[in-house]
Amino acid sequence: MSETVCDFCHTNAAVFFIEQMGQDSHRKLNLCMDCAAKHGVTPDPKSLGKSLGGLFAQLAKISRKLAEEANQVCPVCGTSLASIKKSRTAGCPECYAIFKDDIAAILKDHGMSGAYTGRMPNRLRNFRSVLNDRIVLRTKLEESLKNEDYEKAALYRDYLRALEKPCVAGGEQ
Repeated sequence: MSETVCDFCHTNAAVFFIEQMGQDSHRKLNLCMDCAAKHGVTPDPKSLGKSLGGLFAQLAKISRKLAEEANQVCPVCGTSLASIKKSRTAGCPECYAIFKDDIAAILKDHGMSGAYTGRMPNRLRNFRSVLNDRIVLRTKLEESLKNEDYEKAALYRDYLRALEKPCVAGGEQ
C-alpha cells in the first residue's frame, strides 16, 4: 500500500489528515509534519481550528497553480510543464526555450546553475536542426534587444522569419 503524500510539498509522507465537509462540498487535506509545523498546525485541538481556514485557502492556491502548469504545453511536442516538473525530462529541444525560466528554477532548486559544459556525443557533434537554430537565434535576438543593438536584432528577426517560412516545391517561396 502506498503512502499518502503531503498536499503542500508533494514529497513527504502525510501524518495529518484533515477533512472539511459542507452541504455541497467535501475537501481533504494531507500534511506532513514539516508543512504542518510551518502552517501552525499542531495536534492540540485548541490551536488547530485557528489555522485550518488559511490552510484550505493556501491549498486552493496551490491547486490552481498546478492546474495552470498542466495547461501550459509545448506546441511542438505537447509536453506539459507539470509533466516536465514531475519527470524532470523535457519532451523536445523546443521545451527548453518555451519553459526556460521554469526549467532554470527546477535546476536551481537542485543546486545546478549555468550552462551545460560537458562534451557533445560524437554522433551528435555535427547535428543541426531547425529547432536548435531557432533557439540560438531567439537567444541572440533577445540579447541584441537587451543591448539596444537594433541592427543585429533586425538581422536575427529576419533569419527567424526565414526559418519559419515553409519551403514550397521547386524552390519558390
